[in-house]
Amino acid sequence: MNLSNVQEEYLKTIYILQKKEDQVRVTDIANKLHKTKPTVNYAINNLKSEGLVDYEAYKNISLTHKGEQEAKKILEAYDIMYIFFYEILGLDEKMAEKEATKVKATLEDETLNKIAVYTHKTLGLYSLECGYDINKEKCITCLRRRTRKTNAENII
Repeated sequence: MNLSNVQEEYLKTIYILQKKEDQVRVTDIANKLHKTKPTVNYAINNLKSEGLVDYEAYKNISLTHKGEQEAKKILEAYDIMYIFFYEILGLDEKMAEKEATKVKATLEDETLNKIAVYTHKTLGLYSLECGYDINKEKCITCLRRRTRKTNAENII
């Protein structure tokens, strides 16, 4: 799915707010993104038409399953690029954040997958032998399970 940078930012914000709060309202998003309520309403209705959010006027906003998957993918892409810029290229933290935000939106999934594999191999984090694909949540779950297992083994 090709989303604009603005749509990605809204999905990411809703996802993060959902994790922190019981309810997500237009006001919460407007405050977080420093936007007006009419601007947020317009964006939310666009996301609703794409099947990414559930929303009725003056009610709570929630991500659909499809919206949650896209939000996770956006965050994963950012994380991959941030690690690449910060850990491998040695950019300072602020520059790595800035570059990751800009670059992740312009990369094709295949390129991002290859950068993920390279980054993880170079840093020796864990293997992506499951055929890593940013579009498949099972791969992300595999990675997290392997990381937890490795951490548990190190503690013992």
